[in-house]
Amino acid sequence: MKISVCIPQYNRIDFLLYNLDRIAVQSYPNIEVVISDDCSTDDTEHQIEELSKTFRFPIVYSRSEFNVGYDRNLRRVLEMASGEYAVVLGNDDAFSGPDSVKSLVSFLQDNGLPEIGFCNMVEGRSEGAVIRRAIGSRVIGSGAAVALRYYSSFSFVGGLFFKLDTFRSVNTDKADGSIYSQIYLAVSMILKGGRLFCLDDSLVIMDTCMGNLSRGSYKDRIARQWKDFRVVDGGLPSVIHVLIMAFLDSGQLTQQVLYRLFKKTYVNTFPYWIMDYRFHKAFPEAWGLFRGLNPSRNLDFRLLTRMNRVKIRLYYWLFAGVSLSLPVRVLKYLSSKIYRVIKK
Repeated sequence: MKISVCIPQYNRIDFLLYNLDRIAVQSYPNIEVVISDDCSTDDTEHQIEELSKTFRFPIVYSRSEFNVGYDRNLRRVLEMASGEYAVVLGNDDAFSGPDSVKSLVSFLQDNGLPEIGFCNMVEGRSEGAVIRRAIGSRVIGSGAAVALRYYSSFSFVGGLFFKLDTFRSVNTDKADGSIYSQIYLAVSMILKGGRLFCLDDSLVIMDTCMGNLSRGSYKDRIARQWKDFRVVDGGLPSVIHVLIMAFLDSGQLTQQVLYRLFKKTYVNTFPYWIMDYRFHKAFPEAWGLFRGLNPSRNLDFRLLTRMNRVKIRLYYWLFAGVSLSLPVRVLKYLSSKIYRVIKK
């Protein structure tokens, strides 16, 4: 089985080279590296041309003539791949160990070659802290209920797995510009019968650090002082819109689906991020999210029935009140418990 390691690239060549170093030591032999360069302004092209001459695995490299944006570049790197499966890595991600690809292939072969999946990740900035998207290694299934429960596992692109034949059957530019095309693609695959799987192993390092060189993080940009306050939405309205498109395109958009999308956002994701900002002493950012995610600001909110709009507004006020007012130590205790319940 051939595995395509797909990397959408834009600048930050030092991180990409570190990523490639980690790929070069993989124990699995049948790998190609696919790099779609979104018109980088550094010396990515020269560096990759030189590295390709001696690199252990074949490198498929293409540079866009102009910047096409994140979503198109992600789809483009998957379109360039020739393997049976693609493993997607951000250019600042990396494999956590030499057997990462081997472990993935073993799981795929032992479980009937499921179509779409994700693994846990190690956070590079936090000395090995595990970011848990999966609890257990298993094939979960397909259909609307699975898509609704697990779509948030595709928010981060590193450590996502696509069976390329299935990807090609749903590939479209409809979600370009959303910065969440991977969510649209994954959900579309699941809705059309693709089997979702997850791996408990942390096969990928997210946001690698190399000495004093750090990719940076949202934690470096959030408002901790009121002079930096601004109204933000965390990209959540865009996520909702992408999901609505995926369900609509598959012919499975119903009022119940719409309600569950909004409910999950305001019951799970919205309070989670408020709590996260408070953990990092960024109450102005938490307040900005509260302001920015008022349901009435979302154009898709009007698609709900009047009664469902009333329910979502109640959830908004209830969970905002709890997550903004409870002591941080209580929130820290509750958040880990709630997260594990959600993921089961």
